[in-house]
Amino acid sequence: MKIYDIPQATKITISMVHNNQNRTVEATVLTRYGDGLLITPVYCDGRLLDIISNANFEYEESITGDKHMFQADTISRVDFAGTDFHVVTGREIVIADNQRRAERYPVQIIGNAVINHSANISVVIHDISMRGISLIVGKNSGFKIGDEVKVEFAKDANSAKMTIRGVIVREFTIGTYNAIGCEIENIGPRALSFIMDKKIEHARKNTAMAIFDAKQAAL
Repeated sequence: MKIYDIPQATKITISMVHNNQNRTVEATVLTRYGDGLLITPVYCDGRLLDIISNANFEYEESITGDKHMFQADTISRVDFAGTDFHVVTGREIVIADNQRRAERYPVQIIGNAVINHSANISVVIHDISMRGISLIVGKNSGFKIGDEVKVEFAKDANSAKMTIRGVIVREFTIGTYNAIGCEIENIGPRALSFIMDKKIEHARKNTAMAIFDAKQAAL
């Protein structure tokens, strides 16, 4: 999906780093604007933002419930006859099923990561296991194997944040985006419970598929 194909009046949730802190704000799609979208003005802590360069955003289709995630290249303020809006450009993050590794459970939730106690970036949690976690870091680069990582994310808007700490063990790409694989070194009880829920969900899907295949073979 192209970013400008997002329907008008769609509510989007933007995850970004502002003043070295994680922030989540909402905006509404107004119309296509060139190769991007014109959206309602973006405020943070009561202030209108000029430009946002490190952000992801997502929205959920009202009919199907499908969730779409986008890497925002830029979100910049524009002025039309004295009225403020923002223009966002970027592209959808598409995860292919055949890229998933065994024993890893797909997540696709926006979160934040702190690298080596300094670099604070918005990420997409790609997948997770009991021993590791993969993060899509967009166009961010320069990370090294052995760098320490602290990841924070929530299952949904009404859930408490979870924290996972680890170290980078590999770098790779997913489509046109940079990604890092991390070995988990420390995990909180909420995150551990989240992984177990994902494991159970994954097992149920596999069981349902096996039953379906068996029924089809018996026809």
